[in-house]
Order: sequence, then structure tokens, then C-alpha cells
Amino acid sequence: MRITRVGASNWRNFKNINVLVDSRLFIVGPNASGKSNLLDLFRFMGDLAASGGGLSSALDRRGGLSKVRSLFARNNAGGRLVVDFTLADGQDTRQYILSVKGAQGGKNQPIVHEEVVIKNGEEILRRPDANDVEDPERLTQTHLEQISANQSFRPLAEYFSKVRYVHLVPQVIRNPRWLAGASGEAHGSDFIAQMNATPQKTRDAWLRRMEKALKPVVPDFESLTIEVDATGQPHLIAGYRNWRERQAKQNEVDFSDGTLRLIGLLWTLVSAPANRGVLLLKEPELSLNAAIVRMLATMLAVAQRDATMQVLLSTHAPELLDDEGVLPREILVLRVTGDGSSAQLLSEIDEVADELAADLPKSDAVQSLVAPPELAFSLDCRTSQIL
Repeated sequence: MRITRVGASNWRNFKNINVLVDSRLFIVGPNASGKSNLLDLFRFMGDLAASGGGLSSALDRRGGLSKVRSLFARNNAGGRLVVDFTLADGQDTRQYILSVKGAQGGKNQPIVHEEVVIKNGEEILRRPDANDVEDPERLTQTHLEQISANQSFRPLAEYFSKVRYVHLVPQVIRNPRWLAGASGEAHGSDFIAQMNATPQKTRDAWLRRMEKALKPVVPDFESLTIEVDATGQPHLIAGYRNWRERQAKQNEVDFSDGTLRLIGLLWTLVSAPANRGVLLLKEPELSLNAAIVRMLATMLAVAQRDATMQVLLSTHAPELLDDEGVLPREILVLRVTGDGSSAQLLSEIDEVADELAADLPKSDAVQSLVAPPELAFSLDCRTSQIL
């Protein structure tokens, strides 16, 4: 199963979006255009379906319905928050639609205005139903989050619950106690411990795959292992070529931020469950030099163990897009408008069709779309003065 389309109304700074999703999606756009907010839409679905999660919990984590509902909501979709996902599973297609509003009476408690599930064109769930009318408290929960109610579409709940978000922070990796809890896990607090807990045979196979991706971009890099110190604390150990017969070794304390983030990214990919899912990466290019960023898409593909896993990443580095394997239909361009942020695949933007047809760098096409007009004008003026 994989997501093929995502739609939403009144989600944060998006008034309306409707986007086709491939096996990879590179999300680009200027500051405050909604890159993180779009990733969070997928995280929201994961929180909605997760064990111990649910509608109230997912919204509370984000400050409540009023914090996620767009400022444009008053005159759009009846003021309701709407999410609409289409998924493919072999020959089957499934669509999940959820509309949420605030309860009347000043409580603003989030309640289900509509919940619909469609499989292969046939509607298998529509709420509110007769039971909801009889007991309105039922509308404080979705059927997606209830095992007793989602039997006919449980694969959807199971798939959404696999959504994983990663935004690695080197300081957290080096000192796991620096940031604890679920947020710390997303930032890498447990990834060395995860490596150490993996059965050795499996871990060694995954480390070899990571070494293959690291050798072309980390100077003199040779090997990567895990060693446990006298206190029981596991450490990453990297071996490097030098003039001596034996390798020089460093642990994670000595790694550069870029090397540490890169190792964390690769481990995230190789260790991802082989039963598909969605992996969300926020700005994976941080701390990496431009040469490595240009190779990052290929490196991630080399390390990825399961080609059926979907990877969605946000980036401020247009050069990441110039990898020949990255297709225009995999690049989602966000732009700020007076009516909320827009989201459009690069392959569908007429303004750059000629550039793409001429095989000009995709980074140039993207930059021409997302660069602030004032900055572009200033740069043009300076170039003219130089010439």
C-alpha cells in the first residue's frame, strides 16, 4: 500500500491542496511557505491512527484545532478542517476523508463532521450515522482510531500508524539525555542504542550497505561498527585509512555534524520496516557540503532497503534536485500567495516547462519559482552593474 494523492482544506497555511504523490516527494519552497506544515499533515494522520493516539490527542499535540486550522478557514469549506487521502494497494484503491469542526456552545471541542471511507469506488463507511445521532459523544473519536470500528478498513489505520518523522540533531545523537521523550527519538536520541540492539548478523549487513553509501563522500572512510564501553554505553566507531597499517578510529563525539547526520539518515533508511510505510525527512542537507548534497538523493536510494517505502523530504537546497534520478513529478513546489500557500508538482508548472524540456538544471527552475521577488530583483541589478 502507498499514498497516491493527498488533499486538504484549511490545514495551517494551506487553504486547499490536492497533490499526487509518487514513491518519493521532494518538497521545496521559500521560508514560511509550509514545508514543515505539509510534512506535519502526514504526521497528523500517523498520530490519529497510532496506538494511544486519536483525534483529540493528535490535535492537542498541535495546540488544538484553532492552531492547525487555517486563517482562511472562515470562508472556505464551511470553516472545517478537511483531510483527504487516496491510497493504492495492488489493484485496490482506498480513500479516506475526514472533516473536523469545533463543537457548538463555546467549547470548541473537535468533533467529526464527516468521516468517509471508499474502497474501489464503493462507500464502506459514512459518518455521522444513526448511532452517532443517538449518541453524539461518539463524534469526538474517528473510526480510524478504534479497533472495534475499523475492521473493514483496518489496513488504512495500520498504514497511517507507520508514518515516521526524522529530523536528526547531532547534539542529541551525541548526548541522548539532551532531549528526551518522543521528540528526542525523532531527533536521534535513540538511534545508536537501536543499532546496538539490532541482532548482530542483521546489523552487520545493514552497516555494510551504509559503508557503501558513505565511502564516496567521506574522505578516507573505511568501516563503521558499534562498540560498547566499560559502562555499557554503545558507541559508533568509524575506521579511516592512514599511513599506518591499522585504521585510525573515531567515535561519534569526534564526528563532524555532517558525518553524524549522514550516518543517522542512512541508518534510518536501512532499518525502516520492510513492510512499507512513510518516512518523513526534514532538511536532510543540514551540515552537509554542497558536493554531498548533490549526491544525497542517490545515496539515500543506495541505502534504502525497501523500494516500496515512500520517502517525503523537505529541503532548502535546490541542488539536491539535480541528481539525474530525481524526476520533475517528484518535486513539489510550494509558493506563498495572498490566498494561502499553493502546492504544485514541478512537472505541472507551465512557467518552467521550456527549461525542463531543454534539460536545464532542475535547481535553476525551482529557484526561479521560489526565490523572493525582491531578492531576485536585487541580484539582477547587481549582476547588471557588474556587467
